[in-house]
Amino acid sequence: MKNPYAPGFWCAIAALVLLSATYFYGIMLAHQIDKALVFLDSAAALIAVMSIVVVAWASVQGTRIKRRHLEQGKTLVLIWDTKVALRRVETVFDRYFWGSYWQPGRTFQEVMGELTGTPLEKSLEALKTQCLALDKQVTEEGWHWLNNARELSDVANAMARERYQLDFCDPRAEVTGGAVINRDFEVLVYTWTARLKSFDHQLDEIEMQYS
Repeated sequence: MKNPYAPGFWCAIAALVLLSATYFYGIMLAHQIDKALVFLDSAAALIAVMSIVVVAWASVQGTRIKRRHLEQGKTLVLIWDTKVALRRVETVFDRYFWGSYWQPGRTFQEVMGELTGTPLEKSLEALKTQCLALDKQVTEEGWHWLNNARELSDVANAMARERYQLDFCDPRAEVTGGAVINRDFEVLVYTWTARLKSFDHQLDEIEMQYS
């Protein structure tokens, strides 16, 4: 990355060289003191103008850098919050499908293979909200992060429907030791894992970009 203060540095060097040349040139013309004084006044005025320009430029650059740092900080906070929301989805997903899914007290929607009103649906909606905020902050990405969250939600809903099919509608489903053996369900599990890892990896990349 180029140093934003490089132009100011070279302006200062140029002003110093100009001042030195003016000094020696004034001595050389000492026998014409009036003209030397006029020359020095002109050079001093020029240097003063250059100094004002450099100070103004540095002030503008400082403001821009400060604003950029603030935006980077805001983006990093959104990235971290998205990571937290993603971890929440992962935890609730594991509990929902591999933990308390079979416990009593499931709602009618859950029994019918829907996620409506479940903690998993709520965590996925929270992730979508967070991704929408991240997309608005990182404008060049479009709706990239929201689409990632929607893809996870689609896979989770597909797994819930497939689980319903295995529970109630598929007499060919084989159960060994409590584990459901079904190729379609295995594909969905693999898809979920792959998309979750990809999502996490993309968040790591953008975090490094803004750090």
